[in-house]
Amino acid sequence: MAANNPRVVPIATADREAPAPRQQQIIETTLSKALKLRLEMVHEQRGIAVFKGPWGIGKTTSITAFAQENECVVTVVKVEPGSTKKGVTAIGAMQLVVEALREHDDSRILRPSLSNAYWTMRKMVCDQLAQLSEPDEYEFARHTIIFDEAQYLSREAIEMLRYWNDADRTVTPFPVGLVFVGNDDFSLREDGRGDSVISGAVRSRALFIESFDYDDLTAEDIVTFVRSRGVDDPGAISLIADYYTQPRVRRDLRQLERLLVRLNLLAGEGPVTQSIARDALAIG
Repeated sequence: MAANNPRVVPIATADREAPAPRQQQIIETTLSKALKLRLEMVHEQRGIAVFKGPWGIGKTTSITAFAQENECVVTVVKVEPGSTKKGVTAIGAMQLVVEALREHDDSRILRPSLSNAYWTMRKMVCDQLAQLSEPDEYEFARHTIIFDEAQYLSREAIEMLRYWNDADRTVTPFPVGLVFVGNDDFSLREDGRGDSVISGAVRSRALFIESFDYDDLTAEDIVTFVRSRGVDDPGAISLIADYYTQPRVRRDLRQLERLLVRLNLLAGEGPVTQSIARDALAIG
């Protein structure tokens, strides 16, 4: 059977009560450790970085964990598709940033409504950032903004944002660290005319412009992830790890998560065995 076309046995759950949802343990993979190390360097140096990679390798999980470990000095902005084909505009990006920065403030004070005017929004961004540090500490202030799903940002927005990072002429109260994280639709390459969503000015300032892939998740990462989801049988673990490390099978942790949920449902109150795993993967 071709490795890139797995059959998964359907599961009838009509007569079976689904287990109550629980918060899953966050697993540090080889890739997540590498990404978080780079994020630490960017944050410390108030730099710029650009990362891309396919779905399901743990990018969002990694940056969320990094933000939680650096509460109040790291902000994650969830970017959504813009209203134009070119992506989220500069004004739209500032609106998203203000909303995200407001999450650090639990004072419940009445907040002004967001505006569609460029200069009004820029002032709102500066006001929000100014609340994070005292004026006499701006020289040493550290705050990093991470844009998740950055492939939805327009070139215009990214070019505007890089001015927040300039140490000598920043338009914000202090230089802000910037990280852009996107999937494989986030084209970092320049075309024949030298055009890219990442301008030359951003490239020259970036500490990292890096692409990750499924191969950056190791067999050991797969084993650790499987064990964290309650699978203890050595035969089942070995079978699943061997399957997900085949050359033509994507090491997609989201798909693996769904598989493990199905396996635990099939096992009921018992352990996930090698036989259950083999049947679910249709191997044999």
